Amino acid sequence: MVGVLLLLLTLAYGLTGYLLPWDNRAYWGTVVTTQIGATVPVMGPYVSRLLASTGDIGVVTFARFYGLHVLFLPPATMLLIVLHIYLVRRHGVAPVPGDETKRKKSFFPEQVFKDTIAVFIAFVILFVMAVAVRVPLERMADPTDTSYIPRPEWYFLFLFQTLKAFEGPLEVVGTVVLPTLAILALILTPLIDRSKVVRVRQRTLAAGIVFLAALGWGGLTAAAVVSTPPQTAASQIDFSGPTQWMQMAPAELAGVHYFRQEHCANCHNVTGDTPKTGPNLLNTSKRHDAAWLMAHFMDPRAVTPGSVMKPVDLGDTELKELLSLLLKLTPENGDVVDSAPDFAVEGALIFQKNSCSTCHSVNGVGGRIGPALNGLAGRRTEAWVIQHFQNPQMISPKTPMPTYKFNAADTQNVVSYLFTLPDKAPGQ
Repeated sequence: MVGVLLLLLTLAYGLTGYLLPWDNRAYWGTVVTTQIGATVPVMGPYVSRLLASTGDIGVVTFARFYGLHVLFLPPATMLLIVLHIYLVRRHGVAPVPGDETKRKKSFFPEQVFKDTIAVFIAFVILFVMAVAVRVPLERMADPTDTSYIPRPEWYFLFLFQTLKAFEGPLEVVGTVVLPTLAILALILTPLIDRSKVVRVRQRTLAAGIVFLAALGWGGLTAAAVVSTPPQTAASQIDFSGPTQWMQMAPAELAGVHYFRQEHCANCHNVTGDTPKTGPNLLNTSKRHDAAWLMAHFMDPRAVTPGSVMKPVDLGDTELKELLSLLLKLTPENGDVVDSAPDFAVEGALIFQKNSCSTCHSVNGVGGRIGPALNGLAGRRTEAWVIQHFQNPQMISPKTPMPTYKFNAADTQNVVSYLFTLPDKAPGQ
């Protein structure tokens, strides 16, 4: 029974800690959680008030979840662990079948040694995962992003799938009744099963129940995984890593494409400390102006006698975009040439090639004929933007925007790029 309570506390850690990263996934997942809590008969309003979720999820909700996560749950867990150990010492370690009449095994030192080894192994696994496994963050919590589809962690997917079978008035069955019955069944198991201890292979009824429960849990989890909608490229960005590329103008980001295409990093440093044959390109704007760099691209040996660099085989437009990148690079954003995702680089390239900046501004750079594209994800859906590319006059009558017949890959790249733009241009 105490073990079941510890299991519930473990799940409570997952629920209360889910909100703390404060990204979109955490926010909307918590919205679903608090809505489920509100469906509890009679106690629903009190649960909502306790979690500070009667209105929008906000600072008070965050404080409540944080308080529960770090102030209430740890001492409660320690108390239950102490109680669990006390009960084990009082009743003894469960005997091996056939040893019931023998003297009970002492808790110390054998069982203490086994528990210590088990805790140590668990700690090592968690420590290694905390150090080696990077947990990505999504975009910062946005209450206006109603298009976001929340998904729970894997251990709650079975419940998420169960809720799909109970809608409307029957929703309480999936949110409250069935989970409560499952918890009661676990708690009452010692009272229901009063038979003598037998070997596992002889416990056919219990084994059958466990098998069916595992089959149901696994089946519901698998169904939830299969029905998960595919993630867009924009939704897979790790916001805990470098995101300076989001602040760059389209021409500068398109320059990353040509930087990679021409393999500039083979000879020049932009990240790391290992010297290469060419000069470090960070803070290039402090050493050379645009005219010098353009001349160097076209005829390196004429500008820098003895240079082994070959002329850059690009057109004027492409050279200007590469130039805009080099003039932008600093020690703070130099890793953009490695961290910028391919879809964003290709999307910015398509944006530039089709002269979209003539009418639209991105990050404060571009025309003012059309609307600024920063914050587009909060105003439109991807489907709407794709339709606008294909038939702008139908979506926005009298718009001067021409029709763009991109292929599927280019369409997805440019739309995903636009949907990663920050809500406001830098400096606004």
